[in-house]
Amino acid sequence: MLPAMDPLSVGSRWHHPVVIGFWLSFLIAISGMLPSTVWGHAVLLGSSPAADQELSEPPAEIELNFNENVGPIFIKVLDTSGAEVGNPTDWRVEGNDVFLPLSDTLENGTYILTYRVISADTHPVGSTFLFSVGEPLQDMSQATISDSGTAWTWVVAINRTLLYGSVLLAAGSALILLLMSWPPSLWQPIAAQGRIAAVTATVTYLLSVGLGGAEMVMGSAAALFSADSWRQGLQSTLTPSALLGVPGALLLLLAFRRPTVNAPLLLIGTALTTGGFLITGHAATAPPVWLMALAVAIHLVCGACWFAALRPLWLGTQTESPVEAGKLMRAFSQRAVWVVGALFLSGTLISYIQVETIGNLVDSDYGMRLSFKVALFLVVLGIAALNKHRYTPRLEAGDQQAAEAFRRSIRREYVLMMLIITAAVSLTLPSPPRTASAGETDKVGVGSEMIVLSGEKRGYSVRVEITPGRTGENMVMFSFTDANGAETEMQRVDTIWSLPAAGLEGVERQAEKMSPMMFHLTTSDLILPGTWEFTVSAYVDDFTKINFPLQVELR
Repeated sequence: MLPAMDPLSVGSRWHHPVVIGFWLSFLIAISGMLPSTVWGHAVLLGSSPAADQELSEPPAEIELNFNENVGPIFIKVLDTSGAEVGNPTDWRVEGNDVFLPLSDTLENGTYILTYRVISADTHPVGSTFLFSVGEPLQDMSQATISDSGTAWTWVVAINRTLLYGSVLLAAGSALILLLMSWPPSLWQPIAAQGRIAAVTATVTYLLSVGLGGAEMVMGSAAALFSADSWRQGLQSTLTPSALLGVPGALLLLLAFRRPTVNAPLLLIGTALTTGGFLITGHAATAPPVWLMALAVAIHLVCGACWFAALRPLWLGTQTESPVEAGKLMRAFSQRAVWVVGALFLSGTLISYIQVETIGNLVDSDYGMRLSFKVALFLVVLGIAALNKHRYTPRLEAGDQQAAEAFRRSIRREYVLMMLIITAAVSLTLPSPPRTASAGETDKVGVGSEMIVLSGEKRGYSVRVEITPGRTGENMVMFSFTDANGAETEMQRVDTIWSLPAAGLEGVERQAEKMSPMMFHLTTSDLILPGTWEFTVSAYVDDFTKINFPLQVELR
């Protein structure tokens, strides 16, 4: 047990500006390193059977040849109804080649080969194509694929909620010990809160690797105990995240067990524990990465200070006199002004980058979840203001009844903060509008000769013409205009296509330049009906890329 003591016995070496400066410098260093390494995605160089190949004999195994070593997430052979066939056994990897043996003989007919792998940059990539056995390729326009969702998504979300909450409590407990002078009666409760949170953070960081892998492989209920799940998790960005977070949580656990405040240990542990969040996620990895990682770091630190201080403030009204409890609340409120300000500004920046327009707050799943989180924050902010301006003066005046009213208010604030954490976790499920919002679509009927799409970003517009606008082979034309409506030249145009309902992702195709103002692409990848999502990446110059997220419904 830690003896009761004044945590500020560490002396004048750790005045607040020094603590904050050390922390921010560390975060800037980490966030500055994040985009420094550029990896290339895996590219399928060849396969057996090949795309659109008509085989006279059924294949005994599927072979995929890549330009680099990959880790398979799934490889499936589907029939025209979307059912998996071939009774495949475990795949094997030999160098850059992946093999999937088939136990059952494929009957004559058309089949869909779909795969998803993790490349050297830990980025999942995938594609899909057709082949046939014993007869010509069939028309796949009426094929249907069921949703490939997995229950592991919800298990991952629960673990992530525990991870978020424990990291905030562990890091926040460390920071409030450094930034405030607490009465001796509250030192041990803060340290105990930090120890429990640090242990929970350690466990949930480790579990995130296995659970994330189980989700990737879409495993069964026993997938957490499968070597494949852990192998997939270890090959993802969940591993470097845990490699930062777990040592940081253990350092915090060690610091909270010491009889004196060890400021360097608390600071390094906090930086590593929260730094694990800067490796993954929509927000921290959005461009510009250095700015977004720093904004997320500040958001985490400020939220941690607020969340971790609630329980000791509540206990202060029980262990201290109303007057002393009022002084404690007054001291925290003075610091909280800066904490809330930084929390609000960093949150606004993150939201702006992710949502892009006010309309997306109500027109997208991500925006609705974010709006709910913001609404909860505003309610908590109102409760905090009530505590500061109504209950704190009454406590300072020695009003005993104010202590009980203050505790009720803190309990409400605590519950709302946990709801905010849950809402933050829910934001990891949908794609943010910056990557998933659809452009305006001029829809046409089934069997029409062309579908025309348009999108606008950063003053530029793209017009996309898809002909014939049906499943199968399509010619796609791209043209661009500037803010004045004048046709403009692009240096290069890349596209990525996916059909989420069928679990088909990462079909990357580069368009060919026909003229200074026009690009075209002929693709046979759009072989299944449904709502295809695709991103048009247009390069204005070597340093400026504009992403136009679009979607098209094909039948």
